[in-house]
Amino acid sequence: MKDFDDLSGVAMFVRIVEEGSLSAAGRAMDLPKATISRHLAALEKRLGAQLVLRSTRALSLTDAGRRYFEQVQQLVHSAHEASSELRNRSGTPAGLLRIAASVAYGQAEVAPRLLAFMQKHPAVRVQLQLDDGRVSVVADGFDLAIRMGRIDDSELVCRKLADIPMVIVAAPSWVESHGTPRTPGELAAHSAVVTRPDLVNWTVGGESVRMAWRMSTGNMLVTRDAVRAGLGIGMVPAFLVADLLASGHLVRLLPELPVPATQATALYAKSGTRSATIKAVLEALAQPLPTPPAAR
Repeated sequence: MKDFDDLSGVAMFVRIVEEGSLSAAGRAMDLPKATISRHLAALEKRLGAQLVLRSTRALSLTDAGRRYFEQVQQLVHSAHEASSELRNRSGTPAGLLRIAASVAYGQAEVAPRLLAFMQKHPAVRVQLQLDDGRVSVVADGFDLAIRMGRIDDSELVCRKLADIPMVIVAAPSWVESHGTPRTPGELAAHSAVVTRPDLVNWTVGGESVRMAWRMSTGNMLVTRDAVRAGLGIGMVPAFLVADLLASGHLVRLLPELPVPATQATALYAKSGTRSATIKAVLEALAQPLPTPPAAR
């Protein structure tokens, strides 16, 4: 039964790895670094294996530490979630939320909503990671992952947060040099800037057009900037270019024809359906953006 005596040490080990150092873990847990170090040493002694290589510059895991972390990280998060549920029977959001989101949507749409949410719920802590790579919600220890597009995953709950209008845009210099397309078919004569090489089949006004791309950026913000630089035309979220269209730095192509919207999707483990905090933040992420004070 002694294996159950140092669960706090396991939780501290997970926090050390996630925060990147003993000092950072101590600050996050409001504990002295010496206490964190003592619990880590006791855990290593009990396991009979060194988990962490300590140095003055950086912290790194041993092979045993990496394997152990992968096995216990989600268990610690699940235990934390269960404890939060019991402590907050009133349904008041509390505890740490780890959220991953794509860079462009995260900056423009997720972050402002999270700021408003956290102002209302001071007991909530948020670790936000903006990354266009595909994270694993469970394996990487996230409570939520927010992605653009329709996503089906039988192992996770997939919840639509919002529709995202899309527009086709070009720089004025591009239109001057290459002309303005008047029909969907004429789009194919223009080079495209895309975020991924597979995003070349555009549907415009009910017609499907296969585009030839000149640049694939890997990031929606870079796609927008490449279009603005006159490297081709792009299909991008309307929220990303509203200011540039209003200022004339970009022009909208075929504005009279509908372009199918994409959507923002939240992904989370099925156990998260029991969490009052996850329910509350999902509701907040689906709300309209708060109006800035200057605009009221």
